[in-house]
Amino acid sequence: MNGIEHYTNPDQDSIIEQILDDQIDIDSEEEFENLLEVFPDNPDLYRKFADVLAGRKHWDRALLAYHKAAALYLDAGMVLQSMVAKILEWSIVKPSHREGVDFHAMVRRKGSGDMPSQVLFSQLNYEEVVALMLRLTRVRLSPGEAVYDTGQVSTGIYFIVSGELTETLPQVNGAEPPTPIALAENDIFGDIFPLEEESRCLARITATTAVELVKISKPVLKATCYRYPRIRELLERLSRTRKPQDSDRAWQTVRRSCRYCLPADVKIEFTPDDTILKRVVYGTTRDLSTGGIGVVLKNDTARSDTEALLKQKATLTILEGNRTVLDGLNGMVTWQKTVGRITRPTHIVGIRFDPMAEETAIALNAFCTISNDEQDMIWNLWNHLVRH
Repeated sequence: MNGIEHYTNPDQDSIIEQILDDQIDIDSEEEFENLLEVFPDNPDLYRKFADVLAGRKHWDRALLAYHKAAALYLDAGMVLQSMVAKILEWSIVKPSHREGVDFHAMVRRKGSGDMPSQVLFSQLNYEEVVALMLRLTRVRLSPGEAVYDTGQVSTGIYFIVSGELTETLPQVNGAEPPTPIALAENDIFGDIFPLEEESRCLARITATTAVELVKISKPVLKATCYRYPRIRELLERLSRTRKPQDSDRAWQTVRRSCRYCLPADVKIEFTPDDTILKRVVYGTTRDLSTGGIGVVLKNDTARSDTEALLKQKATLTILEGNRTVLDGLNGMVTWQKTVGRITRPTHIVGIRFDPMAEETAIALNAFCTISNDEQDMIWNLWNHLVRH
């Protein structure tokens, strides 16, 4: 029986994001495995599952989960996240030389891109990658926590594994306050140059969400670059000189695509095996992939017996207003959760899709790909429609 737990905004927040941020608790390993049936290709969930298993000292299963997460991250071109998962995997069982070489070859083959961490790690040779991996230390921050403040002595370089931060430059000579700059996964920050001299932080960096970073301290980086000068060359190429009054940040950034799809309405039809009567419920999703979907059910169509939906076959239709976007998506409910207040619970179901035609999978991928600017526009429209 699922307990009632806190859930902040079922209409907007991604179910997966809520789980990753510990706002929705997964009660057991079995429940996590059921969730992974719905989202079999989500590396963040495998990484989260691996962390849970490692915390419980279930080392063999954690090893497999970290390995799976690392592979999925690489398939998505997320080199830094894959490397961190590999570091955690190899902290359980030391890799062979061949495993290390094979992983580096995969990074070179799959990890190229224009994100700062991709540019860096995909161009390093095997010895250079190992040198950096061995020197990375993990840092976790809560929302509102500062990494460093303007004027502090710079202590190292940081790579963002997950979460979002804000970089705020100081106001200079009575000018207008600089616009804060949003930093997110795969960005690099830290005012470390010149390496041979003391340097000070030119901005304040604060966590906007829960954040995971990896850091290399300045003295360690200096020694590493002395032995592997190409690391320094690539870092300096990614960094650019900035005067204190400039509003541009010191490191290159890129525009990103949202990793979760835009909100959409969902119609779900259930036909229990023991009856010809169909049950129809409606809901909202922000978690949709070719593997499955997470749906927040609307209270006026959901009933209190949502646990009875487990293992039920379902047919889904994705809607935009009154328009059908995708239909005929078949699957099975493999995960169910009840969150929110006891007086007004929110019911969530996870549905694993059956194998689908190639054109349907292509349509799903297209529907789930959206830029940040488009995402903001959609949310503004969504909020307006909800309020009115």
